[in-house]
Amino acid sequence: MVRILIVEDELIISQDMCNMLSNMGYHVIGDAMDYDEAVDLLNKETPDLILLDVNLNGRRDGIDLAIEINNTYKVPFIFTTSYSDAKTLERAKKTNPVNYLVKPFKSEQLFTAIEMALHKLANTSATVSTPQQEDTLLIKDAIFIKDKFKYSKIVIADILWIKSEGNYLEVHTVNRDEVIRASMNNFIERLDHKDFFRTHKSYIVNLNYVTHFETSNVTIIDTKIPISKTYIDGLVRRLNII
Repeated sequence: MVRILIVEDELIISQDMCNMLSNMGYHVIGDAMDYDEAVDLLNKETPDLILLDVNLNGRRDGIDLAIEINNTYKVPFIFTTSYSDAKTLERAKKTNPVNYLVKPFKSEQLFTAIEMALHKLANTSATVSTPQQEDTLLIKDAIFIKDKFKYSKIVIADILWIKSEGNYLEVHTVNRDEVIRASMNNFIERLDHKDFFRTHKSYIVNLNYVTHFETSNVTIIDTKIPISKTYIDGLVRRLNII
């Protein structure tokens, strides 16, 4: 689930946004009314996306906060504002928001802004999506899986193992299982994560969850995953077996 922080100094607007996001299936981790409150929340928890009002009350406004977010927290943000004049837009663009939403807006417009922001993040990241992988976005330390018209989040560290089935991958995690449209080879290249190891042409495992190892299989918690001869030596080296 995509985790969102709201920074908005109008209480009614903030509550409306929270209700819209919850109804759309996003998780609101908190709402802040000014610069200092937002920084306090960011020091406690890192969201996947921030909805940031440009015109916050106080000495420092939303653009000042955007600069601090870029410098310290590296979290993408969407500007929300009642002002769409050229001067405000020009000042806001210098902070590189992933989208810009003019108030008042409807839930459909908010949803579109968030989904377009996720696409933009995927397209501008070092990892480039291929046509075969249109249903997944790999951003930071999470995979966002497309489900109809929205994305759900899987934390990479929660993945136990991945199994290839034709043009699809079964992603088994600590909390749930998902099926995504992607090839194993391309997905491994995009994943590029030190904790994962290929044990078989059809399997990738998270080494952090290995509980037992034999010459023909490796156990991930209580599930046995096959090992082919091609990968045994490499796995032994990765596991530091004495």
